[in-house]
Amino acid sequence: MKKLILLSIATLIGFRASGQSQAETFIKEAQDYLAKKEYKQAQLSLQDAINDINMLLAQQVAESLPGEINGLKADGENEINTGSMGMIGGGMQVTKRYRNETMQENEAEVQILANSPMLTTMNMYLTNPGMLGPGYKSVRVGTNRAILKTETQESEGKKMRSTEIQIPMGQTLITIRANGFATEQDELAFATKLELEKIRTALGE
Repeated sequence: MKKLILLSIATLIGFRASGQSQAETFIKEAQDYLAKKEYKQAQLSLQDAINDINMLLAQQVAESLPGEINGLKADGENEINTGSMGMIGGGMQVTKRYRNETMQENEAEVQILANSPMLTTMNMYLTNPGMLGPGYKSVRVGTNRAILKTETQESEGKKMRSTEIQIPMGQTLITIRANGFATEQDELAFATKLELEKIRTALGE
């Protein structure tokens, strides 16, 4: 346990937190607890540092997302949630919404979820497309394989597409919920403009 905690400290010190971050304070606190052999308290302080760094990482990922995609502009603030997922690493969720200012029914929500429990299942389906259920299909977003499902909904007497695109990427699952797009090609074009490689870089994958 002591070796694990020391390794955690070495890893976290390598991450230079911003002036608004408390990570360095938590790491110093953990070191003080270690010196007193209070290992449980050191572990908790390290977890606080990890949670704080997860928030910094989530903000970095959110900032990597475009402000406008194919006429849809980012709507409001990014939603960021973080939570511990073990001693090393962690979980985070970033949500950003886009809306067409001239066609209110045309909107999209992008959710980035780290360490999603669905990743294993998603990768299994992409490896074996025949296992996909009715309405699901394997598609490509840039060079990334994804799963797409579309339904047709009726709103005010008008039929409208409602599509979900799930893109597993390393240890992260990106989910796009698109409404009011004219065609599948438009939905995939929106997904491609997210610049997945830029997101991958921000995530450090």
